[in-house]
This record gives sequence, structure tokens and C-alpha cells, in this order.
Amino acid sequence: MTPKKPGTAPTMLLQALKAGSCLTVDQLIEELDLTRRQVSNAATLLLRRNYLERMGAGCYQLTPAGRVAAESGEVITSGPKGPTGKVPQHRDTFRERAWRAMRVRHRFTIGEIVADAGRGKEKSDRQNAMRYARYLRAAGYLGELPRRQRGTAPGSNGFKQFVLIRNTGPRAPVFRAGKATMHDFNLGEDVPCAQA
Repeated sequence: MTPKKPGTAPTMLLQALKAGSCLTVDQLIEELDLTRRQVSNAATLLLRRNYLERMGAGCYQLTPAGRVAAESGEVITSGPKGPTGKVPQHRDTFRERAWRAMRVRHRFTIGEIVADAGRGKEKSDRQNAMRYARYLRAAGYLGELPRRQRGTAPGSNGFKQFVLIRNTGPRAPVFRAGKATMHDFNLGEDVPCAQA
């Protein structure tokens, strides 16, 4: 296996996924003649640029932005990105974890998000998730689906289900109460909330 120049592996990965299929890490290692570490590092770089998404355990597929980059023949170079030359830092907050869980699941209940993103404070996590889902829905990121299954309480009409309809990237949108907007770091803009 020949060592690759910096930027070669991410560009190879981008082109390998150009057809739109979801490939596993093992398939990519075999197809591209790269090490597991090279595939992992390349995938991380493409994830940061919102060119790649995980569709399941170890299975990667290009996002719409990634397909555009692949079609245009973009060559990926490593190093700092953005106007300040820094890759934006992801803080490990409940809402960041909840947003990641929403992106992975696509369709979900509040209970599922709390189970994925929570750290043992179920009551406060549930309230936080419900409030965050309300803000995201008001800004057009989430839609509401028919109730999925019966609850355990007598007379319950089931759990509310949501679907992620606006997946703009890896950073969790943040509610700004003073402006009644969701600030989307992925887009670099404020998205108005219809009702928050």
C-alpha cells in the first residue's frame, strides 16, 4: 500500500461515493487500497465539510453538498477551514447530541432522542428535548408525523413522532430568544421561528 499525499484520501473517498451508494468502511478500504485509519481520517474531514453522512453503523453516503463537490471534481485539501481559518468546535451539550441523534434516526420520538443523547438526567433531558424539538419545528427543521404507538397510561393516544426535514449539517442549530430565531452554524445564518 503506497502512502498517499495529504488530501488524496478524502478526494478518493469523495469520488468512490459519487454514485450515491452507501459503502461500509471495509468496502472503502478494499476499493481504495487505503488503511482503516486513512479511511477514518478522510471520512472525518468530509463529515466536517458536510459532504458525508453516516447512514448506519460504519456505512457512509454523500450529502447533496458532497455530490455537488464530487461532480465538480473538487480536490479536498486538509487544514483549517472557514473565514477565520479555524474548524468550528463542537461542544458536547445535550442539544448537540440530540441533533446528531436526529440526523442519524431521521424519524424519532422524544423518548428515543433522550435515550440517545441523555446522560442520566431523564426528567430534565426530556424537558430540554421537548423544548428543542418545539424550536426546531417552529423554524421548519422538524415535521410532525402521526402518533406511532400506544402509550402506557390509560386513554393515551400514543407517542408523538417527528421527522427531520431540514438537515443542514453537523452543528446543532441554537435558539436565540431575543430574535426568535434558530442560529444555524452550518448555514451561517439565522432562521426565523414561526412560533416559539
